[in-house]
Amino acid sequence: MKNNLILQVHILERIKEKDMGKKTTPDPLIGDDCIQALIKGYTSEVEECPFFSESVESKCLLDPYSRRTWNCNGRCFVNGFRCEYISEAFPHSKLNGEINFLISLIGSEGVSIVRNLGWSLLTIDEILAVSGVKKEELPFKLTVLKVLKLVSEENGTLHLTDKGRMLHDYLLIYQKM
Repeated sequence: MKNNLILQVHILERIKEKDMGKKTTPDPLIGDDCIQALIKGYTSEVEECPFFSESVESKCLLDPYSRRTWNCNGRCFVNGFRCEYISEAFPHSKLNGEINFLISLIGSEGVSIVRNLGWSLLTIDEILAVSGVKKEELPFKLTVLKVLKLVSEENGTLHLTDKGRMLHDYLLIYQKM
């Protein structure tokens, strides 16, 4: 109940900020923002976390009574990964979790390949031309995409699998990069 109330207040504050034209940063409580942060490898500014507080010993309102040997300095994202305390308190749906996991495994180059493949059939040379992946890195990236069953190859052309289309469609709808 308490987490739901915090989440609702936080979302309303974000809506108000957007309406007022303020610059907004990825919100650790919104699944789509977490995925954006992961894709971009975003690291929060110091004291950006809504749960950071100097008034408690742990400096975290989600876990106020613990003792820590480190200080996160109020960063809710580090290299795109969300704070584990926020993740435990506000878990996302299974689908968002799977998409998060896939994006973290394939990285921004893999995301670029998935986006450019879409519903098309492309050769390796065409993928090199449109994805921005370096020629020496492409075989590794394609192997990762094939192992994850996001891409398959037939007759020298690559195309997305059903799972790859799911990721592509999600990125198409929710990501404007």
